[in-house]
Amino acid sequence: MASKYAIILCVLILCAALIEGQGTGGRRCLCKKLSKKLRLKGLIKIEVYPVHSRCENVEYVATIKGSKKTKCLSPKAKLLNEILSAKGKLQSIKVIRYE
Repeated sequence: MASKYAIILCVLILCAALIEGQGTGGRRCLCKKLSKKLRLKGLIKIEVYPVHSRCENVEYVATIKGSKKTKCLSPKAKLLNEILSAKGKLQSIKVIRYE
């Protein structure tokens, strides 16, 4: 009888360990591949996602007109820095900063 309880206890501990190891399904880094090239033509907006508990990088996601495709940008992209500093004709591109 005691062995049954020991087996049940072991199974419960194992299940608890497996559940603890599973992810919560929350947001991770959006960008797996970064692009240094960006074309202004068709660019609608750039979304800036700050560092958070599940991703250690600031992420820049560009949305392209028509196809609604998104592209992850490298923080080193020249055009990205110009857009974020809002110089001249680049002010028409919407920049959304999430906090």
